[in-house]
Amino acid sequence: MSVFMLKNFPYDCPFNEKGPFINLFMATHTQAPENKQDSIVFKNLIYKAKDKLSLDFKPMEVERFIQPLEELERETPFWSYNQAGLALFVNRENCYVYRLPESVRNQVILSENINFKPLIRMFQSVIHYYVLALSRERFKVYEVYHKSIEEVHFDEDVLILAKDVIGDQRSEPYTSVGGFSTPGTQAMLHGHGGKKEDIDIDTEKYFRYVDQTIYEHLSKEKAIPIVLVTLHKNQMTFRKVSKNKHLFSEAVVMSMEDLSKQDLYQETIKVIEPYFNELLKHQTAKVNQSIELGRASDNLEHIIKAILNKEVKNLYLVNDKRIYGTVDWIDQSVKLNQSVDTDVLEELAEQALQAKAKVYSVPKDWLNTSNGILVEYF
Repeated sequence: MSVFMLKNFPYDCPFNEKGPFINLFMATHTQAPENKQDSIVFKNLIYKAKDKLSLDFKPMEVERFIQPLEELERETPFWSYNQAGLALFVNRENCYVYRLPESVRNQVILSENINFKPLIRMFQSVIHYYVLALSRERFKVYEVYHKSIEEVHFDEDVLILAKDVIGDQRSEPYTSVGGFSTPGTQAMLHGHGGKKEDIDIDTEKYFRYVDQTIYEHLSKEKAIPIVLVTLHKNQMTFRKVSKNKHLFSEAVVMSMEDLSKQDLYQETIKVIEPYFNELLKHQTAKVNQSIELGRASDNLEHIIKAILNKEVKNLYLVNDKRIYGTVDWIDQSVKLNQSVDTDVLEELAEQALQAKAKVYSVPKDWLNTSNGILVEYF
């Protein structure tokens, strides 16, 4: 059996793999001493998975499900890269693992399909921005999508260092003859371009180059916010010369030299996450208003039909809402059944994702619906 480490939900989620699945969720830790206990908690969850499987499967089949989990529990390096949580989906053939940026409740669920709803909130695609880490000597750009941050690598002809950009054009102090002089008198010499003034001029030149580079290579293609990370004076200078309308109004006032890649994510998300939350809230409010206009619906049968016809643009789910039952895709109907462990909302969301719709998980008071689901049509 193979183990696959996944990180780009929903694009790499194995929706089409055959069940049943063991869905194992657990909180993990990045710091000692808490992280020393993670493998022990995982071992206890494996015992719970065995108990659930033993009710429906023979011992040899149970062992087939459990084997990759027991191997991960013993693999020390696996526990060295913990984030805030883990989600593991195991069927008879493979084990799929997501490291999660947020904590989850420890639980084991046996179901025919992957129980992916806890991942939607963490990976929903409303959060997407650039980080510009800037100093007077160099710059770096990172792209943040969902909860991941990756450095942007430019073509070789793009200059990164200020010394390469300024080159021979670096400002030099100069002297000139000032004022008028009468015959036989000494003309007065004036110095221009003191060291501090020269540095400011060169910094402005370099920052203009950085601003233009980011616009030409990035902002033209992706119109997403840019969060600036730099010292206070650099921020003021860059904002003065920048013509990029996507430069975010707030910045992280810190030296880029003091921050790791993950630090950059943690500091910038604090600045910009309220903006994205408000954006999603506003987007959801507009969809609520679209129900009366026929451009949105919370009717389960209408949603099934829209998914089959690929008419769903966005699908919104209420956090932690579940409707137990099954979806009949032929009859385009829902059969409610509290005795089954399949969630109708999750199945609808799965099919919508596979039809390339966007799926969002939102608080209950954001949606004007009793069903816990709302779709917006194209």
